[in-house]
Amino acid sequence: MRAAMLDRIWKNQLVLSLVFLLNFLAFRSLQNLQSTLNSEAGLGVVSLSCIYGSMVLSCLYAPFFIHKVGSCKWTVVVCLFGHILFSGANFYPSWYTLIPSSVLLGSISGPFWTAQITYLTTSAQEYAKLLQHDNPEGDIAMFNGVFYFFNDFAGTSGNLISSLVLSAGSKDIRKGEFCGAMDCGIRPETNWTSHDVTNSSTSNNSTGVLDNKQQEIMYTLFGVFLACNILAALIAGFCLDKDAKNSERASEEPTPVSQLLLRTVRVFKDVDYLLLLPMLVIIGMSEALPSSYVGCALGVQMVGYVMMCYCATSSVVSPLFGHLSKYEGARILILVAAAANAVLLIYMLLWQPDEDSLATILSVTGGWSVVTAVWRIQLFAVLGVMYPSNQEAVFANAEMAGSIGSMLVFAYSSALCMDVKLYIYMAVLALGTVGYGAMECKTRNKNNPETNKLI
Repeated sequence: MRAAMLDRIWKNQLVLSLVFLLNFLAFRSLQNLQSTLNSEAGLGVVSLSCIYGSMVLSCLYAPFFIHKVGSCKWTVVVCLFGHILFSGANFYPSWYTLIPSSVLLGSISGPFWTAQITYLTTSAQEYAKLLQHDNPEGDIAMFNGVFYFFNDFAGTSGNLISSLVLSAGSKDIRKGEFCGAMDCGIRPETNWTSHDVTNSSTSNNSTGVLDNKQQEIMYTLFGVFLACNILAALIAGFCLDKDAKNSERASEEPTPVSQLLLRTVRVFKDVDYLLLLPMLVIIGMSEALPSSYVGCALGVQMVGYVMMCYCATSSVVSPLFGHLSKYEGARILILVAAAANAVLLIYMLLWQPDEDSLATILSVTGGWSVVTAVWRIQLFAVLGVMYPSNQEAVFANAEMAGSIGSMLVFAYSSALCMDVKLYIYMAVLALGTVGYGAMECKTRNKNNPETNKLI
């Protein structure tokens, strides 16, 4: 009986991971191509801004959304239709199709990711209970590691696809004279070069419109992406079991809407969560920074290939650190990652990359991905243990914090020089490290550190 239940838990873990792999293979490829394929009047960039801006707000009502849908499983299925519409809108991109679908996609992203991490954490806790583990933190980290192995593989595939498209007939696009910490973006007064080495069969015409062959290739690509989204929804609907939280809700009295919304806001009244908040913001900031050094030194066509290294490294180390946390504990790994990140920041401030720095860029990017993977896995494991009965509200706030971090980096990316961006990141990292240390000291002094909060 116990073996069958353990098999069911692992089956659901793999199904959920496969669903996100298929879905985000499509989305990340489209995301990487937006600024290139939909460059007219900045449509692609505006659409991405709409997604991340809406996502921040959607995290506030994520617990309410999940409760109204009835379970984390069906929340995932319903939210996948937002991705299907976004992929479909790319067949005919315009302000009347892409922007509404982007806003809708952002509006369901908070509940989508909250349902995912809640489902995964609940499964890990059930797994730990069956194996009679005293502390489920290691099991939650292990499940997170397996999930992000598949999720980061989607990033690897997505970056490969976008890189092959961008590299078709292009060379040394938007390389800058001053790179590294001295990079201040593309400005008219700087000595930027733009060389397009193309032939008639693979290039855009002078008006920026794709020729017939390119349109056929892109429509085929969009068709594959749309099929991946639909397949992900079908697998989630037919193969994913209802989460344990669903059966608990069935036996509970209905929770008022106001109470569901207040739960999310009340999280900010908890001192322990506030101490962790800067570190959660760092997760979003760290995922938005790595590509900044690549385009300046190597050309924008190389960004996707280098980000493949980022995603592939994270995919490999995620299950490793998820398993390692069962023996070393989350706090050691988090603090070691913070120290490693500080070393990388100092190096990036002093380093001047050039076109011969590919190996160094890959090394720095790989190290950065390891740090991000550790935080992403361990911090969610810590939150899952600290708030076992209020996971949806806490995870929704954690996703919102990460989204705010990403949004901030995108917002000031064109206005600030790289050294200023690194100093901002360093300040948030220092604040987050101090906050996490204070939270650990505060928790250790409690008589019962596993006492549930925010009920």
